[in-house]
Amino acid sequence: MKIIIVGCGKIGYTVAKVLSDKKGIHVTVVDNDPNVFDNAAEPIDVIFIEGNGASEKTLIEAGAKDADLIVSTTNADELNVLCCIMAKHLGTNHSIARVRNPEYMLEFNNLWKEIGIDMVINPERQTAREISRILRYPAANDIDTFINGRVELVSFSVSEKPEYFVGKSVSQLFDRNMGILLAVVERENKALIPYGDFVFKESDIVRILGRPSQIMKFFTKIKKAPKKAQEVMIIGGGRITHYLAELLNRHTVKTKIKIIEKDRRKCEALCQALSSIELERRCMFINGDGTNEELLVAEEIDSMDAFVCLTDSDEENAIISLYALKMGVKKVVTKVNHIHQNMIKNLGLGLGSIITPQSITANSVARYVDGLTGITGSNIRMMHRIFFGDDGNVEAIEFHVNKKAKYLDTPIKDLKLKKGVLIGCISRGSEIIIPSGETQISIGDSVIVITKNKDISNLDDILTNRVEVFADTEKTEQEG
Repeated sequence: MKIIIVGCGKIGYTVAKVLSDKKGIHVTVVDNDPNVFDNAAEPIDVIFIEGNGASEKTLIEAGAKDADLIVSTTNADELNVLCCIMAKHLGTNHSIARVRNPEYMLEFNNLWKEIGIDMVINPERQTAREISRILRYPAANDIDTFINGRVELVSFSVSEKPEYFVGKSVSQLFDRNMGILLAVVERENKALIPYGDFVFKESDIVRILGRPSQIMKFFTKIKKAPKKAQEVMIIGGGRITHYLAELLNRHTVKTKIKIIEKDRRKCEALCQALSSIELERRCMFINGDGTNEELLVAEEIDSMDAFVCLTDSDEENAIISLYALKMGVKKVVTKVNHIHQNMIKNLGLGLGSIITPQSITANSVARYVDGLTGITGSNIRMMHRIFFGDDGNVEAIEFHVNKKAKYLDTPIKDLKLKKGVLIGCISRGSEIIIPSGETQISIGDSVIVITKNKDISNLDDILTNRVEVFADTEKTEQEG
């Protein structure tokens, strides 16, 4: 694949690095600054072109006439949109634009495709979504989303609730009426597709798939859901905080939010913006310094259910988060932009959940690219690599059924599925279906497949010529 990236700031550089590391992908970076890589953390294998990414001449030089994808990540929303439109006009097949302005996101939500933008990325909004999911599921390790956020794949450790799981089988704990699917169990760095007689151990990591509401019901059932009346303290009043407050307001009923921002104008602007959507009754805005211990104590940091540090300084975020943990806050989320996550983890500082906006954005672009790589014309919408193990990787792939095929209108129990393939979920209109043996796939459906098979690049590839009947498989796949 040939990919053009316009703008090489933190987001652009991270996207370029992630994509250039992929086999068979050729990346060209366009930026006005000829010294853009001078202070880069590490060199990356890309072609660099100095120039204006919205210029026809520059885009042609970058290869826009036969490029597969352009990703525009400059700090100007309007320039990003223009770059994508120009590249599409020249012949580039797909486009992704970075758009940060909340007004643009709302006003143009249904028009992006019409003006030539295939995907919109908003690092602040995506980061806020990630944080809101972390706060929504305190017991969760990782969360992947599908079908525009309507379906989530959530992992958690059995050790969080050993008395519920250990020594019990899948058939004892899970049934289709729960509205969730037990997708994968990780054990000793291997991934197992669990069937009815599979018995859980305390060291297991479990991944479940379903609607967010059904997953929340499951965590409530095992008594690992958050308290209904949560108190959250946020340090920093930027765009991420704006989006996060909106999401917490939408997805929780009684959450109270304290926002501390030392810049008075910024604090007042955020207060005014959130007041316009009637959030002021759930938010308290405090103009103060989040590094001030007396202020944090006065605002009862020790009674918070969650603490989120979102200042522009990685060092401040790290120190304040460590203080919050020392004060007994159980759920702490720390934003870092410049310090590498592995460095923090290797230091053993225990900063809680670490989130990096540019990595979150780069990974969403990479998943989009995974859906395009080598499968032009196929029906893959999104691909998530959810597990790296000793016996290979596990991927969750979202397919769109857009043509007549041999798997249509046939009960799943009668399909001859390849080994290591599980049909996890089907979206049909507004309905989310956790399939049974009688469920059939139809044109227009979105289908999520969990697979350990490396050869699945099209929904047709889930079938084998061997006689293997899905519904009759009752044994655990012990060999992986």
